[in-house]
Amino acid sequence: MTWHRLSTRTAWLGLILIAGLGTVFYLVLARGAKISITQQLLQRRQTIARAEAASLVAFFQDFGDSVAVLARLGSLESRDAETLQDMEVFVEQWRDSDLVGGVVLTDRSGVVRFNANVSGTPDIGASLADRDYFVWARSQSGEGEHFVGQPVVSRLGATKGQVIVPVASPVYQGNIFVGVVVASVKLQPLTERYLELMKIADTTQTYLVDEGGDLLYGGSLPDEVSDDFKNTLTASEEGALRTREHLVAYAPVKVASQNWFLIITSPADRVIDLTTPFYVREAAVLLFTSLTLVLFGIIAARESQKSS
Repeated sequence: MTWHRLSTRTAWLGLILIAGLGTVFYLVLARGAKISITQQLLQRRQTIARAEAASLVAFFQDFGDSVAVLARLGSLESRDAETLQDMEVFVEQWRDSDLVGGVVLTDRSGVVRFNANVSGTPDIGASLADRDYFVWARSQSGEGEHFVGQPVVSRLGATKGQVIVPVASPVYQGNIFVGVVVASVKLQPLTERYLELMKIADTTQTYLVDEGGDLLYGGSLPDEVSDDFKNTLTASEEGALRTREHLVAYAPVKVASQNWFLIITSPADRVIDLTTPFYVREAAVLLFTSLTLVLFGIIAARESQKSS
């Protein structure tokens, strides 16, 4: 009887020790899996943000170069009968992209004298002298460069009332500044085309913000994301972070003089969804192992009792 009680106590003690060690082992593995999956998700989103930021930079570089080429055409310098025709050809070249609203040519005072756009609206006479791109153009010593201005609400043409990103290049006759050619990139279709590609799940949200933290595209940033992210704006570096409720990855978009940021967010509970199968599997293995060891312990104790 004493040996039987001792064997029973030993079995229960073994069960408790196994359960305790198994629980510790389970918690350590679970925590490690959670950290690992979180890092993988953040790295994946950061890679996507970096790629789309590079795509935006490449688009504006190519488009800016084409605007600079247009500005150097003889017809834009001389403002003859071919001026509007060449501008319309430029618009047609970009029409299928549905990203460009039109192009205008100002005089040296910033007043629009020629306007070619996708709707064919002959909207001229407006002054653009207060725009940042016109101020920049007047300060240039020659032609061949382009400038990406701050997103603004368009004052004229096919994009009137819409938010556009102006891309400008100065026009010279010899060494004399005679105006600026400005093409408008429609911000909403541009961001939809590039940022929608970043949505790898229905719960993924994408944003474009300027260097001041003002939102250019996307719904309202969650407060916790906005507060944490504003501290990184001055760094102009890519990165990733986890807030209490979100996984956040971001990448800078350096477009000429503009410093923007692409942000991609996903709910943090996505980690729970991915780690739950791991937890269930590990718990099942732990339970099976514990029961097996206890069973073998009981059998061994009984065999030992019989032998004695």
